[in-house]
Amino acid sequence: MWRLKIGDGGKDPHIFSTNNFLGRQIWKFDPDAGTAQERIQVEEARLNFYHNRFHNRACGDRIWRFQ
Repeated sequence: MWRLKIGDGGKDPHIFSTNNFLGRQIWKFDPDAGTAQERIQVEEARLNFYHNRFHNRACGDRIWRFQ
């Protein structure tokens, strides 16, 4: 599943922000997140996309809808 990682400056004195790192969010994939059933659903959606990627238009929010 995907997890939201919020940016921060940490302890480095050379990294600074005038707006407290607002807008520095990134999504990181965590393969161990979620329940076993949720991981199975994501894997099925991924395989479905992989096998039909040349026949159907891509729907980027299918995995997002599971969460």
